[in-house]
Amino acid sequence: MTGSAWLQSYSGVRAKIGLGPDVSRDDEAFAFRHAYCYAVSRMQANPSPRAKLVLARDPRPTGSALARAQARGLATACHDLGVELELIDLGVIPTPLWQHSVRLFEAHGGVMITASHNPLDENGWKYATGVETFGVDPAPPGALLSAAEMGHLIRAANAFAPHPWRSPLRPVIDPAARERAISNYMTFLADAYVVRAPDVRVVVDPNGGAACAVAERAFRALGVEPIIVNGAEGQVAHEIDVEHARADGTHVLDDVARQVRAERALFGLAYDFDADRGNLTYIDPDGNTHIPSPQASAAMNTAIALAVHRRSGDARRPAVVASDATSCRVKQVAAAFNADVFEVETGEINVVTKMQDLERQDFCAVIGVEGPNGGTVFSGTTCRDGTLVGAGALLAAADSELRTIIAQALARDRPLGPALAGFIDILPPQRSFMEKHEAPSDWRATVETFDRGFPQLFASELAATWERFDVMYSYTRYFGPERPTAPWFGWKARLFRPGAEGFLWIRGSKTEAGVARIVGDGPDETTARTLVSLGRRLLAGSGATT
Repeated sequence: MTGSAWLQSYSGVRAKIGLGPDVSRDDEAFAFRHAYCYAVSRMQANPSPRAKLVLARDPRPTGSALARAQARGLATACHDLGVELELIDLGVIPTPLWQHSVRLFEAHGGVMITASHNPLDENGWKYATGVETFGVDPAPPGALLSAAEMGHLIRAANAFAPHPWRSPLRPVIDPAARERAISNYMTFLADAYVVRAPDVRVVVDPNGGAACAVAERAFRALGVEPIIVNGAEGQVAHEIDVEHARADGTHVLDDVARQVRAERALFGLAYDFDADRGNLTYIDPDGNTHIPSPQASAAMNTAIALAVHRRSGDARRPAVVASDATSCRVKQVAAAFNADVFEVETGEINVVTKMQDLERQDFCAVIGVEGPNGGTVFSGTTCRDGTLVGAGALLAAADSELRTIIAQALARDRPLGPALAGFIDILPPQRSFMEKHEAPSDWRATVETFDRGFPQLFASELAATWERFDVMYSYTRYFGPERPTAPWFGWKARLFRPGAEGFLWIRGSKTEAGVARIVGDGPDETTARTLVSLGRRLLAGSGATT
């Protein structure tokens, strides 16, 4: 029915649709249907004679075509409902700024045209909750739709075929609204994360993506003058996925690292294409280049957020939300700050919604992290934000008061070395590794084989080095010993011994069709790799092809 093979998941919709600028009529119709059903769902959630929705995109060449199709769907739905539509088109901006803007404009929701960190010939969209939909959608205002809401929307979009209104609204960028949104976001950064370090130099790489619109202003708001590379919007200099290690052994961030060395900068930050992720690189005092793994970045961001909370004097108990595949390193950091850790199923919306739940229980949810991709949701926001990763790195490397707090919690008898290298050196040494394999079609039957097979593997191969294990399951915000009834959920075997812990985690991906991920986490590299190997054997024994 559609021109492309659209992947529809709780985190959004995307497909490989080419380099445009046009898209096929089938793909236009598909985008129209999704937008139509989304607008209807928002007005059902918050009935009003006037709908206010925020539209934005990243600079992909097909972005304008999909934005027009989405605008037609929104306008037609509002026309059919007898509702006046105010569509605030912000043009090319980062996803975090778009979600921030939904709250700023007190909108019913919004549409972001992006395929995030995926290749340039892919595109898609994400939808946001509105400011007054608490009774319908558990996600906080301006966040991505909950898994349940997105599931309803996907079913509706695939079942209905609404007819376009003959005179639909065409999106027109609103310069005044765009500037208001950007300025408000800069004020948020300055109020919450500013570092007074005028002599500090940082290299910032938007790679032609959405961060081009705001990166320079953002780092100035944080108190430093950035060195911008690859800052021309739409002109991509390297792979979109900034976590990418190439087959030849080089890394996407190697060029950024060379620029950091040449400029004698504190660190380098590279954004993905919609700027909801930021990856770091730095040079240590011995001249060695480092690119922290996503799991290390999650632990680093956790320590920074907990130190900021401690400095604030907030009397509420700090809480950290972590996806179920996040390294035990985050738990160890949290324990050093006397913070509680709450696990959820992998997925940004699960992390964000759990943070809101905890705030309602009088915790201070200081941060939410997804270790395998380094995704970080800082307090006061509702999505991952690459700029805040840079803000945290600035605080960790250049804020002497915060560094003292971190050292007191984590370093103990060890000295805290200079800059970012010194901070990362005092993090717990836990190691994690991940692999991707073909996913079995019957996940529940597969998990049953895991539950039967893992105790035998533990007894024969792990009992000599581990004292005990348990098995936990995760689905949306649930994490516990009862197996969910859902068709897809996370499976995790946790390992314990005095002074150490680890885990083996396996789950079918909800964003990559036919893919299962395995994560092994342990106190050293050998242990972590052994657990990944056991996971591979469990998956193969279930009948999946690896």
